[in-house]
Amino acid sequence: MDEMTLSGDAAVTPNFAQDRFRSPQGRLAKRRRVTFAPAFAITSGKGGVGKTNVAANLAAALTQKHKRVMVVDADLGLGNLDLLLGVKPTYTLADFFTGAAALEQILVANENGILLLPGASGAQEITSLRYDQKLALLTELDAIGHEMDLVLVDTASGISDAVTYFTTAAQEIVVVVTPEPAAMTDAYAVVKVLASAHRQNRFWILANHVSGEQQARRLFDALSRTALRFLNASLDFLGWVPRDPYLVRAVARSQMVVLETPESPSAQAFIRIAERLIQRAAAGVQVKGNVQFFLRRMLAAERGEQ
Repeated sequence: MDEMTLSGDAAVTPNFAQDRFRSPQGRLAKRRRVTFAPAFAITSGKGGVGKTNVAANLAAALTQKHKRVMVVDADLGLGNLDLLLGVKPTYTLADFFTGAAALEQILVANENGILLLPGASGAQEITSLRYDQKLALLTELDAIGHEMDLVLVDTASGISDAVTYFTTAAQEIVVVVTPEPAAMTDAYAVVKVLASAHRQNRFWILANHVSGEQQARRLFDALSRTALRFLNASLDFLGWVPRDPYLVRAVARSQMVVLETPESPSAQAFIRIAERLIQRAAAGVQVKGNVQFFLRRMLAAERGEQ
């Protein structure tokens, strides 16, 4: 196969958000053992593959599993996770990077218990971050007082500097891809850039808008064989989300299908994938050798610090 030719055919939610996430006064009164929440970057090669919708629905499914979740809207110029999560943030990451607000002031929780770090919309000046801005974000994230189980990072599409920064800073990388040839080729391009230029060698593939598991597996196999042959990168199959009219309707209404129609095929698929994320988080993650989200917490948790 040529390197660049790819083909492929109303649950219970935790109440910690209301009394712990909304204000600094809700922090834990006593110091606990240091905990570490692994970060999963959700990225894609091209726009229109449903990446942000995937991030929102996985967050909702995780909260239904009683997991404390933070979602980082890392699409710094065209962030829109706040719409799906039903919140109206006072500040965004644009305010943090310009020094107008601290990270704690930006964080907001929605009614389902999902903590959001909202991205900016229409703020072109922060789409390319300086090194000191990148370091400041990682430092302040590591110092926030909230306890979390998992972090989802919804990146922008493509291979910009901001995308590679957020994906390499996460402990795990999830690439969302659809069966369209352009989406598959661009997904491979993302893996190629991250593997060859940033020494990332492990990726999870999530097949979206597929007819069923058979098509999802064919899509994954095509990507995996090519990546292993040309990049020596390991791709693992995370799961698949079917084409579903209930999902289309939820997207049109800016709703999460996991909450709106939890028994629909797509909602059930998101729940299964969320369970895989929980299993992966429980199995532990490795320090990758580069600057990462919550690196201090990760190292402290490994040492068993109090």
